[in-house]
Amino acid sequence: MSDEGSCVTLIFYRINPKWWKEPALNLASAVAQMSNLTHCEISLGECAGGDGQTMKHVARVFNDSVGVELVERTGRNPQNVFIQLGCSKAAEHKMLHYVRTQCVGKPFSNYAMVRSLVWPRETDHQSFFCAELVASILKVGGLLDANCNPGSATPEMLHRIYAARGAASANPCILRELNNGNNSNAMGVSTFIGNLTPAERVAEREALIKSTSAHGTPVARHVSMAPIVAPQPLFQPARRRADSPPRGHFHSVNRDYVQLGASRGGGGACSSRCVTSSGIQLTMDSLKFGGTKQRPR
Repeated sequence: MSDEGSCVTLIFYRINPKWWKEPALNLASAVAQMSNLTHCEISLGECAGGDGQTMKHVARVFNDSVGVELVERTGRNPQNVFIQLGCSKAAEHKMLHYVRTQCVGKPFSNYAMVRSLVWPRETDHQSFFCAELVASILKVGGLLDANCNPGSATPEMLHRIYAARGAASANPCILRELNNGNNSNAMGVSTFIGNLTPAERVAEREALIKSTSAHGTPVARHVSMAPIVAPQPLFQPARRRADSPPRGHFHSVNRDYVQLGASRGGGGACSSRCVTSSGIQLTMDSLKFGGTKQRPR
């Protein structure tokens, strides 16, 4: 039996956009969590109710005199959010046994709900609030870490943990209707979407294809290969730089700013350069500053 598959469905209530019509407890929960998820329940297993339109084993608790209960419900409230988690058949039976023997009839605890955000209590299984009940059931079924304290659970926290792990996020009753859509009901009317059988839908599709072809629109039968276009480089090569302008000529300059060739004490090898007609002149003698003066000490 442990090899058989089953599932559980988490049911979250999302606060109505017309929030002023909500009970005060829902508004307080939304403000305290900074979330629009104010309540949660859990449906155990895949069994449907007698008419096939309900979830058979839904564990929940409200702030009333009933306390924890195991009921059937449709869950068709548009404000509901669903997360379906896979589990084994053995885990399903274990969770059902826990609810029936230790949870049903236990009262709602306002005190534990208030403490869940500031100073969570250790779950004593003698009273519950909605998220604590769901977390306790998940923990018994091995779907919540054994070290977690259900007393610290909130609807927002459970949704954040399991939203990415869910196998589906839809009402199980609606999923069941879609899966059984090929069957007919007792009146002989098809329950398939649009009250059409699969054969009728195929015939309708073929008729639409023929009517489209009659108006001159070609119907694709073969996939044609588009010509392969060479990919353009991501970066275009830079434009070649134009040739540099012609270099200028350096002019020789001596220390006394006189043209070379004039008499200046013999004109050594450092000053023997060609004479330019004008401009600044540069020689090795021009780099001598101060002559033979000694550096100050």
